[in-house]
Amino acid sequence: MSVRRTSALFCSCLLVAVTTLASPVYLTPASAASCPSGLVALTFDDGPSSTLTSKFLTLLHDRGVPGTFFVVGERVRTSPAVVRRAGRLGFVIGNHTYGHENLRQVSDAGIRSTLQRTHRAIRDAGARPSALMRPPYGSIDARVRRVVGAMGLVPVMWTADPQDWEDRSASNIAAGVLAQLRPRRTNVVLLHDGVQNSSATLAAMPRIITEARNRGYCFARLDDQGRPTLGTSTPVLRPGVRVEDASVHERPGGSVMRFVLALDRAAARRTSVRVRTVAGTATSGKDYVAHDERVWFPAGSRSRVVRVGVRDDLRDEPDERLTLRLSRARGLLVQDGTGAGLVVDDDPAPQVAVGSTEVAEPLTGTVDTAVELRLSRRSERSVTLTVATRPGTADESDYEPSQQTISLAPGQVQARFVVAVWADTLEEDTESFEVVVVEAVNARLGATGTVTILPPMS
Repeated sequence: MSVRRTSALFCSCLLVAVTTLASPVYLTPASAASCPSGLVALTFDDGPSSTLTSKFLTLLHDRGVPGTFFVVGERVRTSPAVVRRAGRLGFVIGNHTYGHENLRQVSDAGIRSTLQRTHRAIRDAGARPSALMRPPYGSIDARVRRVVGAMGLVPVMWTADPQDWEDRSASNIAAGVLAQLRPRRTNVVLLHDGVQNSSATLAAMPRIITEARNRGYCFARLDDQGRPTLGTSTPVLRPGVRVEDASVHERPGGSVMRFVLALDRAAARRTSVRVRTVAGTATSGKDYVAHDERVWFPAGSRSRVVRVGVRDDLRDEPDERLTLRLSRARGLLVQDGTGAGLVVDDDPAPQVAVGSTEVAEPLTGTVDTAVELRLSRRSERSVTLTVATRPGTADESDYEPSQQTISLAPGQVQARFVVAVWADTLEEDTESFEVVVVEAVNARLGATGTVTILPPMS
């Protein structure tokens, strides 16, 4: 792809380091006898190409040469038939991310997302993805390896790179591959079927195949650990495991949140995956019981249930969230490793009551009087009240009509509503007006308050 072509210097710098990442594997006595010079596994990156990949497939198939195609998810979406044909011909299909991202520059969640999207694209195309992946540019470090490994995927590097993504001739590409083959060792060759110069790579293939065989090399496929092998079976993708979202209502005495772990097909042998809870707005120890265990799937099973204890409380609060995360799969591929857990609050909103008060009418001017607003109990939510005056025996000539919006922060149970009472020249008996909560958000309406205006004190 264009990213690779414009990153020649970067890839050249990586070559020395990357080459050392492919651990040398020496031949067994059996393979040494039939393949005296060693094994060669051909791998192809950055496809599928709608025009060239099918030609690679035909050439390799006609010559009985295995191959592994590390495909880019967004290109699979545009050329699904090519990927489907590769699978039907028995070629191994590996994961090369969805958009050819440099994984060292992507977050852990981003790594999981790009690999999972590519996995789905291959399946949607009608092919079966293997457990093998190759990081674009060979860009990998301990963090990337940890995330990839937790998904059940195996990173595959290389030992020979003719840099065929550059503007090189078929002759130079073939010579580069043959010069880098290591006698009496296993060799993983990096080639490209989906870049601008891939036509030259295609033209180089007959010479590579013929001369390597003449030198005593055998062409091998990659096994499920990314190692060249003379076995004829295609690496079988491990069953995929995903965790479904879950929710539960708080209940007196506590409740249990049930996360379902599901496999996309029955496991042929005993497999497992680590599960652990991760706090969100729900807090471990206060809202739920932390959970960390290895869940085992017996051979033939398709699902397991992980139970997370949820604690009850007496606080009105927003619904809270936690996450169940899958990692460190054994014999499984983590397809969707994050399950969202929702704890639905069961506590009613607090009730708001308006207090009553008395105030002596001033001889002149005005006097402020404060009316207390009180919640029946603490709430973990913000409470918003619309409070207003309503006339009684006292009317708007006796006080200043008012409507106010009053907010109570989480945990706050008390606030004040202040209203001004006016002096007048009339001789009057005791009068009163009401203070009412017109509207309440995250609270229930309760008692109405009364402000009693006493005759002025002379």
